[in-house]
Amino acid sequence: MNKFLLILGLFLIMISPLSANGSLEITTLEIQKTYNISQRFPGKILPLNYSKLAFEVAGKIDEVKVDIGDAVQKGDILAFLDPSEMQASLNQAVARYDLADQALKRFTDLKKKGFISNQELDRASSDFLIAKAQVDFYSVKLEQTKIRAPFNGFIQNRFFDSGTVTSPGIAILEVIDSTSVEAHVSVPSDVIDGLIIGQEYNFVINDKIHSAQFKRFTQMSSQGSDNRLCIFEFSTFINPGSISFLQLTQTKEKTGAWVPLKSLSQGTQGLWNVYTVSTDQKNQYQVSKEIVELIHVEGNNAYISGTVNTGDMVVSGGAEQVIDSEILRVN
Repeated sequence: MNKFLLILGLFLIMISPLSANGSLEITTLEIQKTYNISQRFPGKILPLNYSKLAFEVAGKIDEVKVDIGDAVQKGDILAFLDPSEMQASLNQAVARYDLADQALKRFTDLKKKGFISNQELDRASSDFLIAKAQVDFYSVKLEQTKIRAPFNGFIQNRFFDSGTVTSPGIAILEVIDSTSVEAHVSVPSDVIDGLIIGQEYNFVINDKIHSAQFKRFTQMSSQGSDNRLCIFEFSTFINPGSISFLQLTQTKEKTGAWVPLKSLSQGTQGLWNVYTVSTDQKNQYQVSKEIVELIHVEGNNAYISGTVNTGDMVVSGGAEQVIDSEILRVN
C-alpha cells in the first residue's frame, strides 16, 4: 500500500471562474506493470504438543502432584497410583528370579562335572529366563502406576483427585507444550501456490508482529471448500488460544495504475469510468471520459487498467460536480 501511495501525485488545479468552489482534485497517473495486494487471514494459535495423560493400569490414585497452570519438565512424575499391589508382585518375581539364578548356576556346575543331562540344564536355563521376564514385566507395570510429563509444558486440566479408582486410558491430566506453538490458518489454494515451505511469514497477534515458518498444509479440505489448512510454527512461545492474522503481500502482473476509489463512476457491462483533465490550444480545460477495468480495491484506492496512460490527470475528487454542473466541456 505504501508503495503506490507514493506514486499518486495528488494536487489541485485552479479552474476559477469555471468551478463553483474554485478547484478540482487531480491525480497524475503512473502506469506500472505489476501491483501489490495485501491480504490478512485469521488463524488460531495452538500448542505444538498437546496430550491427555492417563494411567496404563487400573488402580486407586494415590496422589496427583500438579494442578492447573503448573509448569512441568519432561520426565517429572505428575501423578501415581497406589503401588502396593504391583510392588508385591514385583517382589515375588524378584524372589523367583533369585531362586532360578541360583539353580541355573548350580546346574551349570553339575553339568560341567557330568552329573546332569543337557535336558536338565536346559530346563533350569528356561526357568531362569522366565523368572527374569517376570521381573521385567512387573518392573514395567510398576512404572505404569506413574504418569510422567512427556515434554516441557503447562498443566491445562486436572480431571481427578487422590482416592479415585481409575481404569486404563481414562484421562487424568491435560498438558500443553510450553516451548513452541503453531498457527492453523485456512488459506485459499491459489494463495498457497505463492507460499514457500520453510519460509518465514508475518503474523499480527495482539497488535504485535511475530514471524513463523510455513511448515506444511493439507492436500484436501474436509468441508469441500477451496481453502486448505496451513500450519506455521513460531520460534517463540505465544499463549495458545490467541487469535492471529497472517499478513501476506503478493505481487500480481497486470499493467495499470492506482487511483483514488472516489474517482471511479459506474459504467456499463461491469466496466467503470474515470475522467481525465487536459487543456486545449486556448488553454481551456476539457474533460474526457475513459473506460477502465477495476482490477483490485485496497482501502480507499483502486488499481485500474484501460485507456489511460502515464501522465494522465484524473479527476479524483469532485467528479460528480464536474459532470452534473457541466463546469467543463465533456468530449
